Amino acid sequence: MARNVMTFIICVAFAVGTAQAKTKRILIVGDSWAMSVSAENHDGFPSKDVFDQVLADSGFPDVETQGKVTAWGGRKASDWVKPKNLSLITQELEAYPSIDIVHLIIGGNDYLTAIQDPTFISKTPEQRSEIWNGIAANIQKIVDTCLAVRSSIRVVIADYDYLDTNAAQTFWHFDFHGASVKQINSWFVELGDKKKEIAAKSERCEYLENWGVLQYWFGSPAKAVSLPGGDINSPMPTGISPDGIHPNDDAHKKLLQNAVDKYYKEWLKTRTSEVAADGWESKRDAETSAKPIFSPLTANGIHSNQWKLQSVAIGVLASS
Repeated sequence: MARNVMTFIICVAFAVGTAQAKTKRILIVGDSWAMSVSAENHDGFPSKDVFDQVLADSGFPDVETQGKVTAWGGRKASDWVKPKNLSLITQELEAYPSIDIVHLIIGGNDYLTAIQDPTFISKTPEQRSEIWNGIAANIQKIVDTCLAVRSSIRVVIADYDYLDTNAAQTFWHFDFHGASVKQINSWFVELGDKKKEIAAKSERCEYLENWGVLQYWFGSPAKAVSLPGGDINSPMPTGISPDGIHPNDDAHKKLLQNAVDKYYKEWLKTRTSEVAADGWESKRDAETSAKPIFSPLTANGIHSNQWKLQSVAIGVLASS
């Protein structure tokens, strides 16, 4: 009986230790596209932790994302720059010192609001640029807020892909006042170029281009367009969005895989967080920086918190 109890204790110790080994490395910030991929979100809507699934499938089962407070549907960049909302980002990054990546998806609602202005279609490139500059200025403030928390943080401004605006007009009753698919796509890319400029001039900030990714994977036929860019004359493929604005989980996975392949796979393998899952400080030296480390390891490669639990269980077994 005692042996069975001890066996049970050891199994529990291993299970608990493994669960504790998960480390939050990525903060998801943004709007409904952010909310759609986060395990938890500001609005409390049901979600399927799409981002975590992609990370696990890419070889990072010990990495977790965090979006409970900052993945917030319906937000514009102009909403996020309000001091009370910027403070939410700061608070989350301070609460989880192991986070060293911010995945930022923002500006889509600002864009949709702008292009539904009845006068927008007649604006000159210079006038449009002025509007995009205003949105970009707010995005810059969000980026700066993230980077200011600690020097280990890097931000990826993850852009959207082309929308299905005809479906959006039917589902949401949006009115784009006669703008063509090519015009709407081209304007969206113009705003994306402003985000790219933010990344170019900001240290520890990168831009993720997603234009055409969904056409590539879900078009008919698939893989018929070139990346990046896709076909600017065509919308998001049918069948992957109920409303023309929000991709389904399978589509989001392709977009997230683009992010993992371009940035996160390398970053998560070669960099450690300042503080690991159990709060211990990790050392960034030549030996550890080349390994995917998510919490401090003992000499035999077991996570420290797991080792403690094993030691307790084995000690009890020995004493019996």
